[in-house]
Amino acid sequence: MVKLLTNLLRIPIFVFLFVLNTSFHGTLVSLCAPIKFVIPLSGWRRLWGRVSYWISGGFIITNNFLLKVFYHLEWDIEGLVNLRTDGTYLVISNHLSLLDIPVAQGIFLKQIPFLLFFIKQRLLWIPFLGQALWALEYPTMKRYSKETLKSHPELRGKDLETAKLSCEKLRGHPVTILNYAEGTRFTPEKHARTKSSFINLLKPRAGGIHSVLSSLGDEITSILNVTLVYPGHSSPNFSDLLFGRVHKIVVRIESLKLGEGVVPSLETIRAKEGSLAVRNCLNELWKAKDKFISKIHSDAELKAETTQPTREPFSTESVGVSSTTPFSSE
Repeated sequence: MVKLLTNLLRIPIFVFLFVLNTSFHGTLVSLCAPIKFVIPLSGWRRLWGRVSYWISGGFIITNNFLLKVFYHLEWDIEGLVNLRTDGTYLVISNHLSLLDIPVAQGIFLKQIPFLLFFIKQRLLWIPFLGQALWALEYPTMKRYSKETLKSHPELRGKDLETAKLSCEKLRGHPVTILNYAEGTRFTPEKHARTKSSFINLLKPRAGGIHSVLSSLGDEITSILNVTLVYPGHSSPNFSDLLFGRVHKIVVRIESLKLGEGVVPSLETIRAKEGSLAVRNCLNELWKAKDKFISKIHSDAELKAETTQPTREPFSTESVGVSSTTPFSSE
């Protein structure tokens, strides 16, 4: 009963504040777009680009605050070391939920340059959102349906060419590109349909990552290999968070260098066999991710079993969780 009353109170307040935060900061960033465009000087555009990132930082900080106040999540994060805000990074991660992007934005804020990720080109035409994405210089990809490619085979590979050109525009200044190599969020249905060889993951795709590395490889400070787990949930949705069913978030960050370990060298990436080399690298990384995710879920199940009440099976007393967050660290 207490949990029900808590949700009745906090869910509408949290959703209202979240929408308000998104609308307010989204509008401010959108207003930067015409100001940025009105004077075609690179210095002027860089200035308003920085203003846009600063406003977006306010959006992320507010989201972090709302999560901390309304939901006492336990964070288990390792690997936030030796990072720079003046570097160039490629962040690769498994994709489980709509929560993934706020999580990534929260943990990497002020640790590395503002996170950018590939967006569909048609999103740029959506009022306010499109202008905000343009002002933030999000790299774009124009994707074609299977039907379109079947009738126009000459368009094959055009989306990757567009992605490569977008990356070229980001050269010369600090940037972070976030890429979800699976291309879509994990669900049991997608896992079964795609016949993935992994237990907890979909098959990784090499195209987007190969384009980024080919374009920016000589400027890359580090590749950040992120493994994300929500213990007890294979793919939590937003309602799981709202109803307090997400208690813990586990994040592991591994810093990788080109030409070291399983990561191919830049020379190999830019060679004819580059895409295959990147695909092989991702498969090796995904094998390690899969084992780690299975262990986290197994440990969570074991903990749940050992904390089950034995004398009072109908007790509503719940196990407390830590409220420590990654957002208080410098």
